[in-house]
Amino acid sequence: MSEFKSLIAAELHDYLEIRKMTFEAVTVRVNRHTLRDFDNYLAEHKTAEKVITEELINSWIQRLLTKNHSRTVSGKVSILRCFLRYLSYCGVPVFMPECPKWHEDYIPYIFSDEEMSKIFQCLDEARYNSNLLENYQLAMLIRLLYGCGLRFGETLQLVRSDVDFVRETLLLRKPKNKKQRIVPMSHSLSTILMQYCVAMGFYEDPDAFLFPGKTAHSPVDLMVMSRRFRKVLVASGIYVQPDAPGRRGQCIHCLRHLFAIKSFMQAEKSGRTTTDSIPYLSVYLGHFDMDGTEKYLKFSSDIFPEYTEMFETYSKGVFSVLGGAK
Repeated sequence: MSEFKSLIAAELHDYLEIRKMTFEAVTVRVNRHTLRDFDNYLAEHKTAEKVITEELINSWIQRLLTKNHSRTVSGKVSILRCFLRYLSYCGVPVFMPECPKWHEDYIPYIFSDEEMSKIFQCLDEARYNSNLLENYQLAMLIRLLYGCGLRFGETLQLVRSDVDFVRETLLLRKPKNKKQRIVPMSHSLSTILMQYCVAMGFYEDPDAFLFPGKTAHSPVDLMVMSRRFRKVLVASGIYVQPDAPGRRGQCIHCLRHLFAIKSFMQAEKSGRTTTDSIPYLSVYLGHFDMDGTEKYLKFSSDIFPEYTEMFETYSKGVFSVLGGAK
């Protein structure tokens, strides 16, 4: 039985099967979620023929805008546009919408040292969950994100063979921007990770995911871990409800922002110049260019204005030199 309900159910199924052959599973999953929502919308409106009109498209987009951030809506419309091109190729008349414009107004929540202590205490005491294995998973995940500044998604893709306990490094093979990199760990974090692998029973299994889902050879779902982290925040007494629909508020991704700003602060306090620290931090975080690193620091400008100003001074110098090069 098809998971889709509208008149274009067959086209949706075939399109996603094609996507499976060329895109990673997480991309296909995001595509499926968006297109299923669009399919439900068409089914609700009981369209009588295979025609995707301007009225249908615009009303669907307006509904998205009432519940999501403009950037999220733009991403969903982009996914729909790709499918609509496929529909048009199949001979179905379609209206091709423009992607809504959006502006970056995301402000991450920067956890204080006291709040991080409460989070780790809650994790180690397992006050938010009675499932022992789930507690182990989340406690290890948060330590890796906090201690290494990894992206949430790329961390869940780590398998046992990606960990080198001799060199105390992690190999990120499926990162964003396809920029593979090796990330060092502190000795204490490496020791904890080794103990975790032994306790979870996959230390000798090179193909086992560090954070397994339903089986040892499939990763846990991002949303599952996000919900568990929220439970930790609630149990720790530090959870704050997002102030608007579509806002992320306190989320697990904030730990990467925290790592970036604390690393920059530590470098500056240790006497390393901005010129020395920023390029290395940018490469370490796996950013495509330093513009990504600049955004991470600008997001925290209200809390650390002096560091943002240092970065801006540095970037102006870099780009003025590049601009004058012959």
